[in-house]
Amino acid sequence: MKTNFKDLIIKVYNDDLDLDSTRTAFSMIMNGEINDTQISAFVSLLQKSGIKAHHVIGALEIMRSKMIGIKSKVKSIDTCGTGGDGKNSLNISTATAFVLAAKGISVAKHGNKALTSKCGSADVLKALNIKVDMEISKLESCLSEIGMCFMFAPNHHPAMKFVGPVRQQLGIRTIFNILGPLLNPANVENQIVGVYSEEVFNIYKEVFDKDAAKNVCLVSGFNNNDEISLDGVNTIYTKNNGIFEFDPKILDIPKTNLSEISGGDADYNANRILEIFNGKIDSFFNTVCINSAFGIMLHESISINNDNILKIFEDPKNLMLSKKPIDVITNLSKFTNS
Repeated sequence: MKTNFKDLIIKVYNDDLDLDSTRTAFSMIMNGEINDTQISAFVSLLQKSGIKAHHVIGALEIMRSKMIGIKSKVKSIDTCGTGGDGKNSLNISTATAFVLAAKGISVAKHGNKALTSKCGSADVLKALNIKVDMEISKLESCLSEIGMCFMFAPNHHPAMKFVGPVRQQLGIRTIFNILGPLLNPANVENQIVGVYSEEVFNIYKEVFDKDAAKNVCLVSGFNNNDEISLDGVNTIYTKNNGIFEFDPKILDIPKTNLSEISGGDADYNANRILEIFNGKIDSFFNTVCINSAFGIMLHESISINNDNILKIFEDPKNLMLSKKPIDVITNLSKFTNS
């Protein structure tokens, strides 16, 4: 007998949505069987009652089965945050991706237009004259030849069209903020993921611990930032090192000037990325440096400790001052628009 979605909403309301029920709910949503009102009720109640690891695992099983993937010939990394931290900061993870690519690390970045912020990764890339809407074969060539590609989420998750309008109308973080970083179409081996709360950090840790193939650096930034912050202690988790509390005081650099990492529209954010890659040293520059340093350590399997952080921090700093990330942007622009 076919499941009545109202019964699943009641299960969420009663905090009784188990793994099988989660699979059923997301199968119905991703098949386009559920109207916007019911989807809105479901995700809002799930957010309020508390998302658990089995909810994420069940949803992932369904969404990965509907995902259009790409093939990567080498070990790649993704840099992303869950969003939903309410900070409306600059595109730190996107800038970090350029630095890692300039280091020679294969970067398969997955992202979207802005949904719960002013400017998403797709928006800032378009402002940098990088085409984000490409066929699978060209994406694979881009990753192979340029060393970086951007996978525009709607092209790889067509079933998300059934929830996109609801997400925009709600304007709040939902389980889809958590799911997004876990749905990389290149199935990257390495991933640095920032989350917006300790609760979500613990969910991700449980999910990643069940995935032996994934090498992850999980970040809960100071004051619920979904990137590594220079303002206070950050909680970092990797499978090799466990939990590590990173205090940026060891870097002997100024605390963050919030106005220097606050974002605007796509053109403003793109211009700020170009500024730091052209040598402007400010809070945005330093924030991208430290996030890039952790990406390098993850990719190269370097133990996370204060000595190594101090040593590796110089790598992205020198790369940015050399303007090599500008070359990555230029090459991506030429390739994607050819």
